[in-house]
Amino acid sequence: MAAAVAARGLFPVKDVVDVFGVARSNRVERIRGAPRSRGPYRRADDEAVLIAIRALTDVRPTNGYRRVTAILNRRRRATDEPALNHKRVFRKTVCPRR
Repeated sequence: MAAAVAARGLFPVKDVVDVFGVARSNRVERIRGAPRSRGPYRRADDEAVLIAIRALTDVRPTNGYRRVTAILNRRRRATDEPALNHKRVFRKTVCPRR
């Protein structure tokens, strides 16, 4: 109901949200029609990174994401590739659906 009143533009959004007791940021987003979700973050070389992670974890499944990150970064430095962030490796190993 607050969205309908604020969308008409007869009253300032601040007054409308104060009366209804809702958050102003939520009302402004609803009025503007802002997108809800951006979805999962994907990078171009995710598949290559995942293959390298799987190759390491197939040999030693007890290695954690920090050790896997260190081994991958050591190999990538030898071939002049950029290092991987440990949080990215964590997402690919612990949360593989992302």
